[in-house]
Amino acid sequence: MAELLSGKDVILFFRKRADHATEDGAKLKFQSEHSVSKSKNNEATVTKDGTVNSISDGENTLDLTSFAYTDDTVTVPMWKELETWFDDNELTEIWEVNIASLKADKYDATYYQGYFTSFEMSYPGEGNVELSMSYAVNGKGVKGTDTLTAEQLASIESAAYEYQTIAATGV
Repeated sequence: MAELLSGKDVILFFRKRADHATEDGAKLKFQSEHSVSKSKNNEATVTKDGTVNSISDGENTLDLTSFAYTDDTVTVPMWKELETWFDDNELTEIWEVNIASLKADKYDATYYQGYFTSFEMSYPGEGNVELSMSYAVNGKGVKGTDTLTAEQLASIESAAYEYQTIAATGV
């Protein structure tokens, strides 16, 4: 029976474009959601025979949300790095990878280049601290397939905590 694609199977990897020769793309831990929006601009001209539409590329954006645990030593530093990229107007690469699409050691992926256009840390009184970012995509993105490094695979397979034994471990 066919299964629906789950949002938890579509994850993002990031890299500053200037580091493409020396750094692997990194996953943002505890990413809760993201969305990709594409639009077209329409210019309508009324003629005697009816309306004629002209279409041109519009804005393409990617929006994401992430959470972090207080003892997490990876996510908050990554947030700070992304904030620096935002502050410095760094050209950034993002890969949207469908980890449920594995075939012959490759995953379906869409590659984007662009810039972060907003960075928001929210601190609700009765909720979790949350990072929200928006990203302006240059062009349309490129669909392809890609392999993941051992470290990248570990980042998608890791749990939030390690198994603990039922027996007490202290004295």
